[in-house]
Amino acid sequence: MSALGAGRTAEMFEHGAGRIVKLYRVGFPRDAVEYEYEMNRIVAALGVPAPRALGRVEIDGRAGIVFERAEGATLLHRMFRRPGEGSRFAKEFADLHVGIHRFQVDAGTHPSILNRKTALARNIRNAPQLSNEVKTTLLRHTERLPDGNALCHGDYHPDNVISGERPWVIDWMTAAIGDPAGDVARTLLLFRYGTPPEGAPPDAVEALRRSRNEWSDAYLERYLDRSGMTPSRIEEWTLPVAAARLTEWIPEEEKAQLLRLIEKAMR
Repeated sequence: MSALGAGRTAEMFEHGAGRIVKLYRVGFPRDAVEYEYEMNRIVAALGVPAPRALGRVEIDGRAGIVFERAEGATLLHRMFRRPGEGSRFAKEFADLHVGIHRFQVDAGTHPSILNRKTALARNIRNAPQLSNEVKTTLLRHTERLPDGNALCHGDYHPDNVISGERPWVIDWMTAAIGDPAGDVARTLLLFRYGTPPEGAPPDAVEALRRSRNEWSDAYLERYLDRSGMTPSRIEEWTLPVAAARLTEWIPEEEKAQLLRLIEKAMR
């Protein structure tokens, strides 16, 4: 069984006609797999352009989810291969994000969906790189931020959008309800500090290094224009989102950059 793609937490394989299976790494938390399965069922029912979750499996001791196959290449791949059109792709990416945030979710109807602020606070408390004093300051700041009930993807970046005859948004394992400004703040951090996917060719890595600020600016300008959101509203979420990301499976280099961002702002 050859992998169609691989990330830090899972690999994708063909699983019959029109289907793929996402197999998680050994030791990956089963409750996180269950949450992604439930989230995909919810977002598909809402009408969000996301592949349907068709069932759960276990193969060679690894938990997995069977998905409807989304045809096409990721938007990040298209940006890498056609860097001169990166800003145009970034605007399409922003339009899709605005569309996701227009879905309002009733927590009472869907009690399994996480609250974005609650999830951020939990991760901030668990970030080993932060002192108790910094954690306390960030938690107080987070508590003052608006709650909101918009659908937030939680990890919205161009490698999680498949561009084909129709767009598909994948990887809903960190989805939550909350203020869309927090979701935008995370996307901006991923543009500015995120590392390329595992196995990315050198020319793709160079394209990201050279163009990340241009793509980030194009995305933000388009999102603000389409949503009416203000930059200051997004900026309020930057530090809590950066701090929460420190608990994730990301390279140490990226964690170091996020720490520098936090430390500079906290002085």
